[in-house]
Amino acid sequence: MDDRLTVAQSLRHARHDFLNELQMIKLNLDLGRTDRAQALIRTYAEAAMHQSRLSALSMPETEEWLLTAGWRFPELRLVMSCEAKRAPRELDAVLCSWLEAFAENAKEAFSDAWPYPVELHIMEADGRFSLELSGPGDWSSLILDSSQLAIGKACGSDRSKVEIHAQMEG
Repeated sequence: MDDRLTVAQSLRHARHDFLNELQMIKLNLDLGRTDRAQALIRTYAEAAMHQSRLSALSMPETEEWLLTAGWRFPELRLVMSCEAKRAPRELDAVLCSWLEAFAENAKEAFSDAWPYPVELHIMEADGRFSLELSGPGDWSSLILDSSQLAIGKACGSDRSKVEIHAQMEG
């Protein structure tokens, strides 16, 4: 992650996003669309909950990458959910580097389809950690290999998915 954001830059982006979210809620309330305003509040609260779960995994590099990816890669519309309670912390830097390479590859491969939606799900069950990315289009041309991660890829003409798995100790 060569182009890290400073704390000040991150706070500036976060403040801007927060004000945009407040404005969307206010706009819907002003227009009498209370159901839509309530739905936005639930959406923002759910995103904050997933970010909190991500933080609890104690993978600071991956957390920073995921929380700043939308600002560093505005072409990607990354929606993240985190259901995991544990993660293989020893793979933090490797996972962060892989995510950076994925974003760069996707940015280049789908430059005509911006904004490009990518869903990212972080899960853990029975001592097995999984990170799953999915999105529209065929990802077969994306170079997604890693010597340190177990990666599976399923590509179709209309939708593709990549899964990273790691067995955890304890």
